[in-house]
Amino acid sequence: MAGPAQTVWYLRERLDERTGRWQVRGIVSPAFGDGTVVERGDLAPEAVPPDRATLWSTSIDHHDRSVLWVTEAAVPGAPALWFVAIPQRDLDPAQHDLVAFASDVLPPGTVVDNITFAAMPVASAEQVAAVRWSPATAVVDQIFVAAEHRRSNLGTKLLYAASAYHQSMGWPGKLHSDGRRTDLGQRFTAGLRHPDRIAPWTDHAHPMDPDRTA
Repeated sequence: MAGPAQTVWYLRERLDERTGRWQVRGIVSPAFGDGTVVERGDLAPEAVPPDRATLWSTSIDHHDRSVLWVTEAAVPGAPALWFVAIPQRDLDPAQHDLVAFASDVLPPGTVVDNITFAAMPVASAEQVAAVRWSPATAVVDQIFVAAEHRRSNLGTKLLYAASAYHQSMGWPGKLHSDGRRTDLGQRFTAGLRHPDRIAPWTDHAHPMDPDRTA
């Protein structure tokens, strides 16, 4: 069952000059419209939202890797995840994949690139979920969750993590769905708490092929 609809806006805490990525929080509150980007310096001190309003946040570790945190209250029961970020520049328009793993090989929330992943003692087949979207339009194209992890809030956690990654990169827009979805995707989006981001289902899509994501 879907919970109450949520309005989420994005608070940019600061820009990391070394990596060019934002440290940003997704804030659940009606203070700004859904998907609005606000910089910390534009807020009066009393208007800075408390930590309890945070849905997700991003940081950068000492290896210059992005770290994506999703609050436990938002996705109860979801496993800890780490991620591989893979640009799909050969697609038109260009897409980006975020592939999730639930092992303890890396600290939770850590994001690595595909070159780093290739040298790790982890097989692509160990992935538990993946999402693909357009950095230019913020449209989610495909989502995959392994059958044994469905109904565990893993898909919701993955989408929040992808939203966090999108905002940390400074890409435009808010992640949302157009009318193109798989049968499983349609059942999944029916339970999300952001109905205004989900266009009516108009076109059946092919399931995401996990063998091509990492």
